[in-house]
Amino acid sequence: MKKRSMLIMCLLLSLMTIGIPPKILAKDLPGTPPPPPPPGLPPGGPPPGGGPGAQSTSVSATEGDWTFKIITSGNSTTSTITAYSGKSNHVIIVPSVLGGAKVTAIEAQAFGHHNEISAVYVPDTVEKVAEWAFYDLNTAAIISFANPKVEINDSAFMSSGNAVLYLPRTAAQKSAGGKTVVTSNTELASVKVENLKKATIAGGTYLNVVTADKENQITPKAIAAIASGTYSQKIDQKNGAVTITFSGNDYTVAQKKVVIFDQFQKLVSPGDLNKTFRFLTKEDARNLNEVLAKGPYGAVISRFTFTEGCYINGNKAALDKNVIAYDVATGKELYGGSSTAIRLPNANSNLYYQYVDYRDSDNDGDIDVIYYSPYRLAYNYNAINIVSNIANLNGLSARTTLNPTYLSFANSVIKAKGDKDDQVYKTLKASTAKSGDKVNAGINQERSVLWADDYGTIKVDHLNAVSTSVGNWAKMSYEAGLSAYNVEVVMEWGMNAVLYATNGGVVTVGTPSGKRSTISANGDGANGVIAGGAGTKAGSGKAKSDTAKVYVYNTDFKLDGWNNHVADVVYGGYAYLENVHSTTGLAGSYAVGQGSALANDFGNGVVDAKDFHTTVYGNRSAGVYVIGGGVITAKNSSFTSKMDAGLVAASGGTLLVDDSSATGQIAFRNRGGIVANSTSVFNNVAFTAEKDVAGYTTGETAYKAVQAWKAASGDILLSHYMMSDVSMTIGKLCQYYGVSQDKTKTLLATLGKLAGKSYTSDTLLRNSVLDNTFYNYSAGQYTGETDFSNIPYLTVGSSFGGLTSSIFEFEAAGVKLDLNRSTFKNNNNPNYNYLISSEAGSAPVFNFNQSNASGIIWNEGNVTRVVEGRPGNRNSSLTVTFSGSTFNGSFADGSNGLWEVKGLSYANQAGENTSLNGNYYKAKANWGITASFAKNSTWIVNHDSYLGKLTIEAGTTVKAPPGYSLIMTVNGQQTNIEAGTYKGQIIIKVIKDSTAKTTGDK
Repeated sequence: MKKRSMLIMCLLLSLMTIGIPPKILAKDLPGTPPPPPPPGLPPGGPPPGGGPGAQSTSVSATEGDWTFKIITSGNSTTSTITAYSGKSNHVIIVPSVLGGAKVTAIEAQAFGHHNEISAVYVPDTVEKVAEWAFYDLNTAAIISFANPKVEINDSAFMSSGNAVLYLPRTAAQKSAGGKTVVTSNTELASVKVENLKKATIAGGTYLNVVTADKENQITPKAIAAIASGTYSQKIDQKNGAVTITFSGNDYTVAQKKVVIFDQFQKLVSPGDLNKTFRFLTKEDARNLNEVLAKGPYGAVISRFTFTEGCYINGNKAALDKNVIAYDVATGKELYGGSSTAIRLPNANSNLYYQYVDYRDSDNDGDIDVIYYSPYRLAYNYNAINIVSNIANLNGLSARTTLNPTYLSFANSVIKAKGDKDDQVYKTLKASTAKSGDKVNAGINQERSVLWADDYGTIKVDHLNAVSTSVGNWAKMSYEAGLSAYNVEVVMEWGMNAVLYATNGGVVTVGTPSGKRSTISANGDGANGVIAGGAGTKAGSGKAKSDTAKVYVYNTDFKLDGWNNHVADVVYGGYAYLENVHSTTGLAGSYAVGQGSALANDFGNGVVDAKDFHTTVYGNRSAGVYVIGGGVITAKNSSFTSKMDAGLVAASGGTLLVDDSSATGQIAFRNRGGIVANSTSVFNNVAFTAEKDVAGYTTGETAYKAVQAWKAASGDILLSHYMMSDVSMTIGKLCQYYGVSQDKTKTLLATLGKLAGKSYTSDTLLRNSVLDNTFYNYSAGQYTGETDFSNIPYLTVGSSFGGLTSSIFEFEAAGVKLDLNRSTFKNNNNPNYNYLISSEAGSAPVFNFNQSNASGIIWNEGNVTRVVEGRPGNRNSSLTVTFSGSTFNGSFADGSNGLWEVKGLSYANQAGENTSLNGNYYKAKANWGITASFAKNSTWIVNHDSYLGKLTIEAGTTVKAPPGYSLIMTVNGQQTNIEAGTYKGQIIIKVIKDSTAKTTGDK
């Protein structure tokens, strides 16, 4: 082994050979950009929950499938669930007691990513449920709470659209977490618990859903079965009541301390003992591949390439011929040196050795030393409120740290870690495949260029960065022990971002007036920027940085991979971008998608952008995607989406946009539930709806390409990760799907004919005619409908497969929008000139202030339709107010107020041929539109209109176009159009004057 001084010299020389100067230590991060990182408390003191409070202690524990915190404050001791790790149970009974204390709260992501769960029953002890607590439970049909007063965060059920929310009949709240509360067909089921301080796990009182399938219901017997500890059980023979009595000592948390051998103290830290290790023989590799192929990972088996050899975190790595392995706790040699062992031990969660750390001491691309750890990883974090001088960040809830299970996969060319590690570079040129340590550069997965962690900082004045690193979500899911693969694991935890800041770290790239930096990436999940985790000192006002941050100035981003965002913030992260130009996806590629330019995901975050300009090309790619408690602001910026919306707000996410433009198939889209207290504000913003599909494979050509693939492979399935591989050819695609040579030849000929050029086995799959709009690649599903026709679909095929002609579109959602001095333009066919579409149970609220608008304001009405995979009866409404504005348009409700289009013929959802310019799902009018016209406003009624409530203030003008007149009826009675408030079935007819010479449509 080399001496430590030699190690430092080798690392220094390595940095200089790749064009990276030695790090410059700085007392503070130089050139701190505006808005300035706060040194302490903001004016007026800390936000609620951000400053010192009552003295309390918190200790983490894991029992069975449950990880939780036991919190003691004064004489009160409670438990908060932070994670559920079960993999097989379909019905989950959440304990009412964990670690001898009542369970009173469920933290963010406690139930994230479980595709095996069909029902969750939460006890009456639970008082609070955090944002994202039940994230991505797509198979769950029931989430039941026994506490009628439970406080559920608006974003608690993100991406769990199929689940119905049940509360007791005594519940006053009618909706929670973006879901309507259901109280019918329920009954209490309970077990009495005695001596709960002695209990490890116990169940109490729950709300059973009696209309559910038997396998999704619960009984006292099932509740009693979750108990753990020393206990006796008694059943009352008269009424069947069950009592569980615990005995023995009160529950105490078993302390688990990580011990590192004395001679390794300065070489290894506990936080680095986090990598899985496999040493496979040919037989081992064959057996492992067979297990993967037969289980949930079989559908993505091509993402695994296990052969004979050594694997770190699922990636094949080379070993030095003189490799030495140690037990990190005892110092014992396990292999090499004086050891007589004939093979290296495996390390994973099922063996004695759980994880490893390693060293390539001479940076020659092979591993010299391996440190084996007997310790498990534990994810312990605090949920805090950020203390910051940045307005939208101050008071935001966040996690202190990201999950170490997933951070273990992250690596980088340059890394700063710890509050004393400040690195500064004038110029840096780096490639993930060529720069830095050779082991990780050779693997080139989950690799960043710059990574600042745990309050470390990195500042680069001029950066040229190239990332070809791939985020292998299938491999990470498996190595992390997930029961099934999670395609969003890279987006959630951020590894593989070019610029990566975690747990209070700060990265700054570029200067406002210097030379432009360039950043390019093309791998899965190769985001430009990810920031997340506020740091262990967050919320105190004493931290070096208030949260993880990335600042970017004067930079061009070119991101060609699937699921590539320019900037994404998670769990309280922050990004600031100024004078940034960017593209995500590829022009003409529908499949290289899910690449919204600016986004926040997974439990809050803030992005501030100034002079930011972007064009995004792929499926499910918006200019901005803000979700939950997140906030994204933009000034003097432009957002153009070719295949989706210019702007998207979901589940209450907030947009604050000034002096900017938003253009897309839809200008603004809202989804993810009704969040009445969420308000987005737009000042001097130009909204444009435009279908610009030039260069994309659509319509009949797309359909014929799909049929050709079906004839070759036997199915229409074409998983998105095939398309996301930049080197995937049609020949390789056929090999993965087992297509014969003859059928491959026929397929190539057919596709070539459709494309009008020669196709060979080496033709890239991306941008081929198979890269078309008949696939929802982000979900790997076929939509079953042709997009981009003149048929006035709003959404069809899937939640994302169909597009709309509307400037503002709402699907099972609702927020408030304040539109000040803004403009609106729909460049589609005039017959489909929708200004607002409220669909599938939506309830948006609009305020037009000094903002003139035209078009159809449409409320779908009452309808039965599928949203996020779940059919249901959905009742839409909308509220709109015009102040100091002119509206030249009409209000339509269901089919009322729409019209037949000459020459149009299509089959609606009911299978009926129609030429109506909307209402594809044949919804029934429900008179759900409320409209108000304030003083100094004008409504030019250009088509028959239908409303449920209309307010006309004094000083408002309501008139018909030249050559027409208006007749208003309220509940069938003709009524003068004058100042006042009208309720009921309000119909305003536009009647052509008999003396007018006006012709054609109004």
